[in-house]
Amino acid sequence: MKNRSSWKMLVGAVLVTILVGCATVSGPPSQLVQQNDHAGLAAWYEQEAGNLRARAEEMRQMAKSYEQRMSKPKQHSVLVQHCRNLSEKYSKAAEEAEALAKLHTEQQKGQ
Repeated sequence: MKNRSSWKMLVGAVLVTILVGCATVSGPPSQLVQQNDHAGLAAWYEQEAGNLRARAEEMRQMAKSYEQRMSKPKQHSVLVQHCRNLSEKYSKAAEEAEALAKLHTEQQKGQ
C-alpha cells in the first residue's frame, strides 16, 4: 500500500512540475509598450517580480516537503533537485524583472 502511495505521489509531483515548468512568463501588456508608458511598465515589472518570487518560494517549499516525505533516495534527489532548479530560475527571472522595472523608472524620470 505504501508503495502505491509513493507511486501516486511521484506521478502527481511530475505532473505538477511539468505544469509549472511549462508555464510561461507573460510579457508586459502591449498597450503599455505602444503608449511608451514607462510608469505603467515599471509597475507591471515590479508586480511580475513579486509573482516570480512567490513561485520561487513555492518551489523551495515543495523541495523541503519532498526532502521530508520521500523515502527512496533516488526519488528524493531527483524531485528535490528539480524543485531547486525551478526555484533558481524563478528567482533569476524576478531579478531580471526588477532590473527592467528600474530601467523603466529611469526612463520615466528622463522624460
